[in-house]
Amino acid sequence: MRSILSTPRRLRLCFARLLGDRAGATAVIIALALSAIVGFAGLGTETASWYFIKRSMQGAADSAAATAAAELAASSSTTSDQMTHAARSVASRFGFANGTGSTTVTVNNPPASGGYDSTYVEVVISQPQTALLSAVFLSSGPTITSRAVAHANKQATDDGCVVALSQQAGAIDVSTSGGPNLTFNSCALYDNSPGSGALTMSGSSTINAAAAYIVGGISGTGLTTTDGTYTGVNPLTDPYLNRSIPSYSVDLHSGHGCDQKNKVHVTSSNGPMTFQPTTAGGNYIFCNDLVVDAGQTINMCPGIYILDTGTLQMAGNSTLNGPPTANIATLCPGDTSGGVTIIFDNSSGGSPGVANISSSGANINVIAPTSGSTAGLGFFQARLTCTGTGNNNNGCMSTFTGASSLNITGVIYFPDNSVTWSGGGSAGGTQCTKLVAYTITFSGGSTFNSSCAGTGTGTINYTNGTLVL
Repeated sequence: MRSILSTPRRLRLCFARLLGDRAGATAVIIALALSAIVGFAGLGTETASWYFIKRSMQGAADSAAATAAAELAASSSTTSDQMTHAARSVASRFGFANGTGSTTVTVNNPPASGGYDSTYVEVVISQPQTALLSAVFLSSGPTITSRAVAHANKQATDDGCVVALSQQAGAIDVSTSGGPNLTFNSCALYDNSPGSGALTMSGSSTINAAAAYIVGGISGTGLTTTDGTYTGVNPLTDPYLNRSIPSYSVDLHSGHGCDQKNKVHVTSSNGPMTFQPTTAGGNYIFCNDLVVDAGQTINMCPGIYILDTGTLQMAGNSTLNGPPTANIATLCPGDTSGGVTIIFDNSSGGSPGVANISSSGANINVIAPTSGSTAGLGFFQARLTCTGTGNNNNGCMSTFTGASSLNITGVIYFPDNSVTWSGGGSAGGTQCTKLVAYTITFSGGSTFNSSCAGTGTGTINYTNGTLVL
């Protein structure tokens, strides 16, 4: 115990002797020792920093390579410049901008090494590091390099007719309720959810499709494909991401800019009703709900119809013709050509309007425009999510349950919210119907066809880049 208690006194005596050494040798030794200690501390700190830079750089290289490969897969005419631009754009978002701070982002197609063919893309990111405290031991910092190789997937040629876009962890993107029988004629199902039950099939429900591409897994049985079922794939990029709501201006309070300020209710006393934009193919704006009673008909002449915060509500045995095919010259004087797009929006940025076609027997006949900003889009809900609705944005869910009378030539596009669907074009009816939504629930038998040449819908293909190194 006495020895332990005397230790502090001994340390004080040692330091006193060192400080009292008039020869100065001890001070030199301490200075040299401190330099080494600082150098080692700096080397350790900077090594940790370089390690994290390496990890971030590898993530940048992986994402850039996958993006460049997806660019290659999307078009047979993709050039080296296009792939390089795509890869460098992604790398810059990770903080590795080509030409900044001596950073280089090199894109090679085919890769410079490894024996890969021209369906592979290589991205190499290199960045020299500056030695700071570690300069005691290093004349210069290391150059950190990361390499990634991705394959351009071109094998999937089946056109998509049902696409669920949600990539939310554990989400059920596509589900069936009530045992419906679904047929996707010569077209594919795409499901972006990474969850184990991304596609959840209940009871005796069946899906017959050309192919299925599912990021996560399948819960239940009943899926049959002719060209294969693929799980664990990369997510599909939103095929209509470049589409936007046509520009318009309204004041919901005063009604300025609204073609219909107040709720429109079509009844037996005022129906049928026909709506026509003031300019051919222009916008017609409802600033409130549009409600159609049972047995009543509304006709929409060619153009774009915007329900700003409003709901489209169709009762049983009601009919929507957009555009009308019978007597169109009388109903739509001066504007007898072109299609119809129905848009659900909120100019104030809140929750968008919805479709509430929930009564069996409602007849929806819509043919989308074949050109212009909404080409191929029959229904389009703005990219606005509902507040306080929890997972899958079900608070803005739209419902299309019109038995076999949902004759829509074009795309039903609800990218940020959910859709419940029952009914659709039969084999002898509508030849091009595509459903793209955040999540989708099928509650009744439906048939989707993809004979879409000339409809403006474009082709939805699973073409992307898959990392291989």
